Amino acid sequence: MGLEPVLSIIVPCHDEEANVAELVRRTLAALIRHRIAAELILVDDGSRDGTRAAIAAAAREHPEVRGLCHAENRGIAEAWKTGLAAVRGPVVLIMDADLQYAPEDVPRLYERLRDEGADVVQGWRIAHDYRDTYRYVLSVSFSFLLNRLFGTRLRDIKSGFLCARRGVFGRMLETRCRYRHPQHFIVVNAAARGFRIRQEPVIFWKRQGGESFIRSPFRFGLSAMADVPKAVWEFRVRTRRGRRG
Repeated sequence: MGLEPVLSIIVPCHDEEANVAELVRRTLAALIRHRIAAELILVDDGSRDGTRAAIAAAAREHPEVRGLCHAENRGIAEAWKTGLAAVRGPVVLIMDADLQYAPEDVPRLYERLRDEGADVVQGWRIAHDYRDTYRYVLSVSFSFLLNRLFGTRLRDIKSGFLCARRGVFGRMLETRCRYRHPQHFIVVNAAARGFRIRQEPVIFWKRQGGESFIRSPFRFGLSAMADVPKAVWEFRVRTRRGRRG
């Protein structure tokens, strides 16, 4: 894959030392099988373990891999912005480093966006390799709430596995409000801006290494709910006022 990339994959990494090598191996293998020229941008977001060293090792071994670093943990949205500022491809894909989204599904999202002319293709978690009932209920309930509030009909509105045109993704990261969990509202933002969104079914796998940042699903859910009033103002009230103006 020495060609100019048509796809730039941004992966925020926080304490993911155990997953970096496997993530890189599987992602590059999937891209080679589908003959997609791509770059893999790994953003170390202030990790406390050996993530930075693992990224550096991967970058030395694979010319398609580039490593970027935050000196401190700045959050997933800032990691996306750092990665976006460095991309070379016209299409961006974001995914997590924990391998719960399979790298083998990356080509499907990219090819659907390319072939159907969509602005955004989001991975829809249609099946779970495992199911933590409590977290699953919270996730489904929150997606239902967002769909009701913002008039969307997306099956999994808060999935963080998506592919978008570079300019579109940049707009999706533009917000007036500060959110504790901005990842929950990037697709809401895309819908509010009128971008064409498609969804592609993917399996959500059990984490194999490292630790989830969600220690208490209940507290995380409450924290996410605190963002909702701001999102309603930004993506419903303000958007409608702008259209009337």
